[in-house]
Amino acid sequence: MTSLPSSATSSAQASAPSAIALGNFDGVHIGHRRILEALKTHAAERGLRPLALTFDPHPRHFFSPSARAALLTPPREKAALIAELGIELVTLAFDASLAALSAEDFVRDILQGRLGGETFFLGPDHRFGRGAQGSAALLRQMTGAEAVQEIAPVTCESEVVSSSAIRTLLEGALPDDGRSTRLQTATRMLGRPYSLDGTVERGRERGRLLGFPTANVRLEDPRKILPAFGVYGGTLRFLQDGVPQHRPAVANIGMRPTFSEPEPSVEIHIPDWSGDLYGKFVEFDLIHALRPEMKFDGVEALKAQIGMDVEEWKRSTQ
Repeated sequence: MTSLPSSATSSAQASAPSAIALGNFDGVHIGHRRILEALKTHAAERGLRPLALTFDPHPRHFFSPSARAALLTPPREKAALIAELGIELVTLAFDASLAALSAEDFVRDILQGRLGGETFFLGPDHRFGRGAQGSAALLRQMTGAEAVQEIAPVTCESEVVSSSAIRTLLEGALPDDGRSTRLQTATRMLGRPYSLDGTVERGRERGRLLGFPTANVRLEDPRKILPAFGVYGGTLRFLQDGVPQHRPAVANIGMRPTFSEPEPSVEIHIPDWSGDLYGKFVEFDLIHALRPEMKFDGVEALKAQIGMDVEEWKRSTQ
């Protein structure tokens, strides 16, 4: 991932000629991938450098700093997903100077001047520049109609795929009956399971006392969206002695109401496995929503329910 300061001048030296996809790309979902795949194909045909241009922080978080900064894919994860497509991610620091830059100056100074942009790819609703005045139409006026490709949205189950739609699905993934297809719809929109990643650290070890030892995961980026609080079946990915591991696992995500915890946590149990994960970086793919978070009358009731959760997920993976 290439990071650039936001300040720009018209005298800045341009990089190698490039094709640029513009967007926030939060989630790198199937709609984003349609734009990025079109960019990659075009860049290869024209001998251009394929770039995806985005911002950190997200502009809406800059303008509303008190609002919850919720991201599907924080910067490192976003860069890795885009790199898998053979595209370089360029991240601009979104600050006051960038927010004040007119759309015309953004095109001349940054897209053309600093990044050597010759052709541009974006969705129909993407805006840029001061007051969000920049659009595909403005780009065409400044660079020529043939230089701009506006990619149509993708639909999934009759709904336009968007980052906001996926956030809504994840945040409502567990209704009272615990048998929602919302998580599966979010998976289809993303083109992959939603994942949580971070480092395993020591917790209160309540899971071990209950007979279900868990890995307490501190998220790599606190801006990462948590799904609806509850219990999920999925796959835990990590390295053991340099060898990639993919283990069926059960995660409890939430406030642990039986114990009245003050902050949400991510605790993951790997059935029929013993080993030391402390200090390891792990990734948990959410595959199935098992049940909502519940408060139990006591430890024994909680222990019995955890046992049922684990057995249900084990049966589904056999």
